[in-house]
Amino acid sequence: MKVIDLKRIESMDYKFENVIEGDFVTLRKVVLDDAPDIYRWRSSESGRYMRHVPDYSLESQIEWIRNRTASELNYIIYIKDSETKVGMIAIYDVNSIDLVANVGRLLLSEEYLKKSTPYGLESLLLTYSFVFDRMNFRKICGDILALNTEMFNMQKFLGMTQEGYLTQHVLIDDKYQDLFIMSLFKENFNSYRKKINFFLRSFKQ
Repeated sequence: MKVIDLKRIESMDYKFENVIEGDFVTLRKVVLDDAPDIYRWRSSESGRYMRHVPDYSLESQIEWIRNRTASELNYIIYIKDSETKVGMIAIYDVNSIDLVANVGRLLLSEEYLKKSTPYGLESLLLTYSFVFDRMNFRKICGDILALNTEMFNMQKFLGMTQEGYLTQHVLIDDKYQDLFIMSLFKENFNSYRKKINFFLRSFKQ
C-alpha cells in the first residue's frame, strides 16, 4: 500500500503562474483593472450561465477580485501577442492534501460566442495541463449548469465524467437551477488533450 506523506503535501508550494502561454492565447492573472471587462462580460449574453451576487455591479466585481484567496487564480484570456481580452478562466478550490482542484469560470466575450475560435478550448487545455503536469494533481473537478447543454456535451465528448447531479442547487435569474458535477483524472488527461489538440489543429492551417 502506498504511504502518503501528509506533512509533505500540506507544505506543498504549488506556485501558480501569473502568465501561461499557448499557441493562440495568453493567460494572465486577473487584476483590479480587469473589473470593467469582467463586469461587461458577465452582464451580457456571455454571463447567462454565471452566478451573480445580489445587486451585481462593477463595485461588487472589484470587491470580488480583491477578496480572492491564495487557493485560486483567475486568468484573463488574451489573444496571443495582442492586447485583446477575450474572456477569463480560473483554477480554484485548490486542495493540496487531496490533490484536487477545480477549473471553471470560463467566460468568453459576447462577440466570440457565436464564432469558431480556439480561445476557449486552448484556455481549458492550458489550465488542465497546468494542474496535471505542473502542479502534479490527480483530479480536476467542475460544475456545469444543466441549462448549458453545449458545454456539458463538449466536456463529456472530451472525456470528463459526470459524477453527480444537484437539483435546484443554484439561483440564476431568480430561479433555482440544476448542476452537473464533472471530473477528470490525471490518467485520462492524455485522451482529453489529444481531442482538444485535434480541434486546435484546424486553426493552425
